[in-house]
Amino acid sequence: NWLDPEFCDQLSDHILYHMPHKYGCTSFQYPLNESTTRFYMADFDFQDLHVKYMCHKLSKEVFKHNCTFSRVHANIQFSGMDGSFHKDDGNFTVLYMVTPTLDGVGHFEYEDEGTKQIDFVENRLVIFEAYDLVHRGRSPDIGPPRITVAFKVDKEIVSNK
Repeated sequence: NWLDPEFCDQLSDHILYHMPHKYGCTSFQYPLNESTTRFYMADFDFQDLHVKYMCHKLSKEVFKHNCTFSRVHANIQFSGMDGSFHKDDGNFTVLYMVTPTLDGVGHFEYEDEGTKQIDFVENRLVIFEAYDLVHRGRSPDIGPPRITVAFKVDKEIVSNK
């Protein structure tokens, strides 16, 4: 329950209907081939008011430091668009689950002495060391897409004065 539910709904609408999407994105699985699953992605501009608000809230309330964000983007996965296991670039990734909770599907999966799962729950944050955690996002089985916002946080975190 990181953000106000109305903000969360508005963010979902903004991503789906007002931001340009790129199709053909992957989870950095190489080599890419015909069987590599592709999904949609939308890059946020750092001047976007949604991003300004969320980055400020992450810095002040979650990290309790001024953070440097290198990139913020939305992953949009419809049925059949499972991500591939990969590691992220950067130092930390904050993953925000935007769309309604998915029961039994759409998990965030990661490898830690076997494959573990975190349920896809609307308004949930998952924070992890990007370069260390092998992970992927699973798609929904039916219905609307699974949307997450990924915040790439640089190593340099400067404390408040």
